[in-house]
Amino acid sequence: MNRFQLSQILARRLQVNPRDTRKLIDMFSGLIEQALSLRQDVTISNFGSFYIYKTKSRAIPHPKKSNQKMITLGANVPKFRPSSYLKEKTIKIKPPAPSNILDPQSSSPPPSTINYPLKISDNPVNVPFIKLKDKIIPKEILTRIPEHIARTYQIVPVEEKNNKLIVAMVNPEDLEAIEFVKKKTGMELLVNLTSAEELNSILDQYSGLVREVEKTLQAVETEESKQKRKPEPTTAEKDIEAPVSRLVLSLLTRAVKDKASDVHIEPQEKELTVRFRIDGILQKAVTLPKNIQPSIIARIKIMTNLKTDETRIPQDGRFSLSIEKREVDFRVSTMPTVYGEKVVMRILDKSHGILTLEQLGLISGSFKALEENIHKSHGMILITGPTGCGKTTTLYAILDKIYDVGINIVTLEDPVEYKIPGINQSQVNLAVDYHFANGLRSIVRQDPDVIMLGEIRDNETASMAVHAALTGHIVLSTLHTNDASGTIPRLIDMQIEPFLIASSLNLVVAQRLCRKVCENCRTIHQYPEEVINDIQQEIRKMPLFEQKELQGKKFTFFRGKGCNVCNQTGYKGRIGIFEVLSVDENIKQLIIKQSPADLIAKTAISKGMLTLKQDGIKKVLQGLTTIEEITRVTKE
Repeated sequence: MNRFQLSQILARRLQVNPRDTRKLIDMFSGLIEQALSLRQDVTISNFGSFYIYKTKSRAIPHPKKSNQKMITLGANVPKFRPSSYLKEKTIKIKPPAPSNILDPQSSSPPPSTINYPLKISDNPVNVPFIKLKDKIIPKEILTRIPEHIARTYQIVPVEEKNNKLIVAMVNPEDLEAIEFVKKKTGMELLVNLTSAEELNSILDQYSGLVREVEKTLQAVETEESKQKRKPEPTTAEKDIEAPVSRLVLSLLTRAVKDKASDVHIEPQEKELTVRFRIDGILQKAVTLPKNIQPSIIARIKIMTNLKTDETRIPQDGRFSLSIEKREVDFRVSTMPTVYGEKVVMRILDKSHGILTLEQLGLISGSFKALEENIHKSHGMILITGPTGCGKTTTLYAILDKIYDVGINIVTLEDPVEYKIPGINQSQVNLAVDYHFANGLRSIVRQDPDVIMLGEIRDNETASMAVHAALTGHIVLSTLHTNDASGTIPRLIDMQIEPFLIASSLNLVVAQRLCRKVCENCRTIHQYPEEVINDIQQEIRKMPLFEQKELQGKKFTFFRGKGCNVCNQTGYKGRIGIFEVLSVDENIKQLIIKQSPADLIAKTAISKGMLTLKQDGIKKVLQGLTTIEEITRVTKE
């Protein structure tokens, strides 16, 4: 029961104006609230007692990390304990019909001040936690609770079982909300606990991106028609700007929620296409009409502080947005095309945090080789691979692994993607001629133990990095090569003397990112005989200790059949595959002799190095990915 219902009952019983009864209720509840705020219990004869109940802290499953738990802190909650006399009397009172008093469209949802007795569970701590992040709720279930009620009371429907509605709430002790929804739906409720972030993922399903696009287009059409009837260009342009701003914000919010790495806004001859890069693959998000293309591009330029009147040359910039209470950076690049300016935005979501080396996918011998080298006193470790393969993420994982209060770690990045406490991070600024080469020159005068460079791009930076590694520093950086052995010829091309490379280089890690099989829809898959033979052939090429690990095991292959969680792709999330080349004495001799990359790779394999394809096959045999995906990312 809520205040509105109570006022209706009292007005009918006492035959007075409902407005007067509402005033009495407000005065009464105000006195109760004042007493409770002073930690005083209030007892009324033959009525009951009002008191403060402190909820206990509880451990619940972490909504993002399934192997961890999170603590919800206790809170002071007002409670009411009815007297036996009141219980006896209220059984005989029939509440007014819902149709007369519970019309959310006609009045705002009633405020919550007093919790009325409603038994959900004998032990509220045992309310189960439910994960909603990847759930797609059918429309017929979603409509059980209207959107405005779901948002007001922070409660969403999840499933219907045996004429009972399974719901999820942020606060399962909000008894008034439960009673309200129970009467609105006419069903018994099975209440589950969830987090605000998980609940928002379901609230988004009420009004998705497509609906926002439709609203924006209708608003733009309305303002354009006004502009034709009444020529006031300045006012009309401002009116059109508002819905376009909302549309751009909706696009970016959806991209962040879908965990996209890039947003592509691409002008076509008759339309504007928006695509998201999710798990390394571009997916079409929405198609917009051609007439709002200038407004969309102009809005993004304004957010990025780019020149809105310059459309002939490429421009670059960046901006930040607060999306779902977390800071997200966007790197923006525009480029003129025959149909207008194309915009690509790289998303840097700082809330994801830093992954560990194990979470990245480094296993067995590769992990051991990397761990041994990152704890050496000096030398250079290079991470190689194409753009977007997670090189910087690996560098951050290494920094997190070696961080200690006793060492000085300094980074020079373009840009700083994640801020790490205790580490001195600097960002290049080409506008003031602060780039990798002269930045590194300053860093070596800062008494560093570990230096991390975002990328080695030229001879000057490569030369300084090598000399820093030779003079007692650990140097971490990235390079663009196809495999680990190709790093040596690349450094020689940058005019670094082979003997300096041999003396300074400790380790090279080549990597790729491959998509993981969707756990929601994965099924057992049987490959043809020729594919199985290829896998067995690659296993026979692996080092002996790797072969022994795989011998005698019966492997089951998996493939995703496609579902709403993975957008019918069969893949969800990504994992790394690695090729870790340790520079031992044999490799050093080959470097000094300027041996070809093939010979260096062959020698490293004989010493126990797994190739990218072999590491990928191990992950296929673990059920993490598919042969098709490994072939796609390793094919030259």
